Amino acid sequence: MINSTSLFKQALALQQTNQLQSAIRLYDELLQSQPQHIDGLRYLGLAYAQLGNMPEAIRLLSQAVSLEPTDATLYMNLGNAYQQSQLLDQAMEQYQQALTIEPNYVQAHHNLAGLYSKQGNYHQALQHYRAAVHAEPQFTPAHFNLGLLLLKHLEFAAAEIQFNNVLALDASHINAQFYLGLLKLKSNQLDDAATFFQHVVELDPEHVEALVNLGVVALKQKREQLAIDYFTRALALDDEHLEARHNLAATFIHHDRFENALMYYDGLLKGEPNNIEYLYNTGIAKMGLGHVSDATQLFETVLKKQDDHAGALSNLAAIEMRLGHRQQACTLLQRALAVNPHDKTSAFMLQALTGQDKKTEGCPTYVNDLFNHYALYYEKHMEGQLHYAVPKRIWDVLHQLHCERVQHALDLGCGTGLCGVILRQFCDQLTGVDLAAKMLAVAREKNIYDTLIEAELIAFMQQDQVQYELVIAADVLPYLGDLEPFFVALKARLAAKNLVLFTTEISVDHSWELQESIRFSHHPDYIHSLCQDHGFEVIYQENMIARKQENRDLEVMLYGISLTTLMPF
Repeated sequence: MINSTSLFKQALALQQTNQLQSAIRLYDELLQSQPQHIDGLRYLGLAYAQLGNMPEAIRLLSQAVSLEPTDATLYMNLGNAYQQSQLLDQAMEQYQQALTIEPNYVQAHHNLAGLYSKQGNYHQALQHYRAAVHAEPQFTPAHFNLGLLLLKHLEFAAAEIQFNNVLALDASHINAQFYLGLLKLKSNQLDDAATFFQHVVELDPEHVEALVNLGVVALKQKREQLAIDYFTRALALDDEHLEARHNLAATFIHHDRFENALMYYDGLLKGEPNNIEYLYNTGIAKMGLGHVSDATQLFETVLKKQDDHAGALSNLAAIEMRLGHRQQACTLLQRALAVNPHDKTSAFMLQALTGQDKKTEGCPTYVNDLFNHYALYYEKHMEGQLHYAVPKRIWDVLHQLHCERVQHALDLGCGTGLCGVILRQFCDQLTGVDLAAKMLAVAREKNIYDTLIEAELIAFMQQDQVQYELVIAADVLPYLGDLEPFFVALKARLAAKNLVLFTTEISVDHSWELQESIRFSHHPDYIHSLCQDHGFEVIYQENMIARKQENRDLEVMLYGISLTTLMPF
């Protein structure tokens, strides 16, 4: 006859090597001879639990508990079996019984806390996680799950402490690293967030969520290409990851990479064909690529689903204006303003189209929006389709006036640098100022300017300290109404010898007025009056064709003025 101790050890050894069926046969043989063998019942029950046979595991463990009602670990084992069977009330009862016998039973506190957390009982869960941590400060799972509980209930500082406790115990704990990254990201500590997410990726190069969040951090740091790289890596691992797709598409839209954006929005719309954000951004991309008909349909689809979508209303208005449908544009702008009465751009456009207030002030927000959207194809459109002639004519006039090389030159409203190419040859230091960041980005790539500044030009001149000998403002004043502030600010920025060249669109009946083109025109007499009032002499004036507008020549006046009564330079 086999010794019961030897039989139990053989069965236990088989169970530890996962030979469960063989172990069960030996436990059954043991229990046939000793039906009340506590460890035989316990480990046979655990073997059935390992096989997923929870009813049999519960039966055997319950029998063991009835034979040994003071063994806390048996209650713990039985509680686990109930929990695996989703019999949570019974599981809680067993864990509580284990704690009655052994009040500092760490695993019982931990498991009970987890069940309370599932039930939404925050205070009981918090109490038992804290009890587990106090009972055994080295028990890493309790610190981690306590951190998750605190994070779920927006106790961010307390959660961070627990995740740091986890790392103090296990520096390679990948999930603690990840959640600390999320907390740092939430508090906008971007460098720290990136460090934690990078540690996660070092431990697991295929951790998709860490890669996505590294992309989010890079976006916030304005490192857009790095963000694109992270989102692309995440999608290579999980092509269906919606957040990565969404962020990648939105990043491409923001940087006018419309074809790339469309590739991802097409996929997003297949999954969510009625998603308003996806439809709207697809419309923006189509509009940016010049596919006006497609963009119109998409914006109209958005408005059918949400008739007060301000972006769709204003962009449809812009399309109607481009097509010459002014009444339709007015109606859309009125709807946009009903949604957002503080929309300065729509209000300004509506004023221009209706002629209700020709003496309104200029609108920097409109100018900023216009040229940021225009930046990608500005030069191609201006030079290729509109036959823009002003930079070439400025070159001719500078030579005609025998302009000498100067130390400091200023290009106001520099845009992408069409005039900067010319000015570069006449100065040692060239500064460009523009309101539109995306226009400046194009100019920056040309390496023409010593300094490029994103600012409203009058505010810039009021704050700048440099004295300029040469200033150009080509096609800038049509976006300003009253030019009195411009002349005051300009005068303060000029050196003793100076030359200023600028263009205006020409008003016939008024000193200045807002036109249906949403640009201002200025009467030559008004310009001469301002020059006289501020001590300028008009030394050059020419009526010229600046470019095409709606297939017609657009006439402008090109002026050369100087503060001195002598010829400049």
